[in-house]
Amino acid sequence: MNSEFLERQRRSQENLVTFFRTEVDLASTFCTMAETTQSLEHRTQLLADIQKVANAICHFEGPNKEQSFRAEFNKEAYKLDRVLAQSSK
Repeated sequence: MNSEFLERQRRSQENLVTFFRTEVDLASTFCTMAETTQSLEHRTQLLADIQKVANAICHFEGPNKEQSFRAEFNKEAYKLDRVLAQSSK
């Protein structure tokens, strides 16, 4: 493989990690908001948004080859799943 291709692949990987870190931060904020809101409608929307982030992590995490990335996002996906499971009780 040529060096230009490898550099593009590396940057693409970095961009993906940055994107998911941002998504996870946003979902964390949604979790806090869902726990504190008094509005059932708002809470339902927040939980739907959390589910979207959890689904995206699971979808894009699969082809990623970096173990540190996979470990980090598996941990975050687990946290989001826990919040979603608690909300359905």
